[in-house]
Amino acid sequence: MQPKECAECGSGAIYHRLTYISIVIDELMAGLLPTPSGSNWFSRAVQAVERRATPYLLEAFMAIGLATRVTEPDDRTQLLALMLWNEARERDIRVEEVRLFGLPRNIFLATYPDGRKVAYEGIPLPPEDIERVAWMDDKAELKKRFRKLGLPVAHGGDARTLRTARALFAAMTPPAIAKPYSGSASRHTTLHITDEHELARAFRVAVEVAPRAVIEEELVGSVYRATVVDGKFAAAIRRDQPYVVGDGTRTVRELVAEANTHPARSGPYFHAIKLDEAAEGELAWQGLDLDAIPEAGRNVTLHQKINWSVGGTTADVTDDVHPDNIALFEETARVLKAPIVGIDFIIADIGRSWKELERCGILETNSMPFFDNHHLPFEGKPRNVAAAIWDMNIARL
Repeated sequence: MQPKECAECGSGAIYHRLTYISIVIDELMAGLLPTPSGSNWFSRAVQAVERRATPYLLEAFMAIGLATRVTEPDDRTQLLALMLWNEARERDIRVEEVRLFGLPRNIFLATYPDGRKVAYEGIPLPPEDIERVAWMDDKAELKKRFRKLGLPVAHGGDARTLRTARALFAAMTPPAIAKPYSGSASRHTTLHITDEHELARAFRVAVEVAPRAVIEEELVGSVYRATVVDGKFAAAIRRDQPYVVGDGTRTVRELVAEANTHPARSGPYFHAIKLDEAAEGELAWQGLDLDAIPEAGRNVTLHQKINWSVGGTTADVTDDVHPDNIALFEETARVLKAPIVGIDFIIADIGRSWKELERCGILETNSMPFFDNHHLPFEGKPRNVAAAIWDMNIARL
């Protein structure tokens, strides 16, 4: 059974109640169990045993019929997994997918040329991943710690109640943004909050899927995704909301119709720009409607979210990133002790230093980033992040 369609989830609809309960359980377990760290010898020992034992356990599952061995990608293989699979072949690494009870669970076995086997879920990670901080994927906690370290983040905080959300909102300069403290893909995120009425609605939307909402100032500029592998900046893309550029003669509706003729918008990756109630609301925020004629050169956005399902696109900007911004991304990975990290960053111009611009900063980080974005940008040069991931793992065997 698929989850019900949800405008706040976009195309990647989730089970609201199940997601909420899962996050609550994670919070409780985090409070009960010791936090993994490099100084925790017990955690290191447990991970070492798991790393050695898991491949044999999966082999046993397949031998007794509890799991299926898939030796070649098929139509159920995720795109990100396919990219890793192809790059593994280039390095004589044999990859097999393990489908527990015949179901794709994103679990894989990699056999290196010397015969060593490694099991991984989603993305292969080196043994040093045990060093990664436990709060990396917690948006609220990450912001608190980054502020103390002087890393750029939006002003704000997290709230369990509307009263706390209002207090946070009162202390900042609108517009603001509200989102679940845990999650991704812009689900249940609201932008352009300018008053307490809008805040109340945005808070309710956010806490449908998480017990806390992050309330913070809306940063200015495009959303960028930088990926750092093995401490080194690997690639960056600009993640664009659905948008068109005015020419001074055609209406928004006509500009969208032309944009939707782009061959890449026919799927399966990118899609046509949707003209719906959400698009009309975003246009109203900009003082426009579908029949308005924007002046030449004006960027007109058509949705709050940057999801591909509503017409969002990407553009590679790896060669345009200012050295100060690269240093910031690599410092972020160092602070997080993460061998792989995706960093969502907002700035008006990625070619200028973050130190020079106001209302720019890190939105969130992701320990399991969707790096396939770099391989298949809507515009610009593809970047082979999968190759960098395997090279890191080979070097750390």
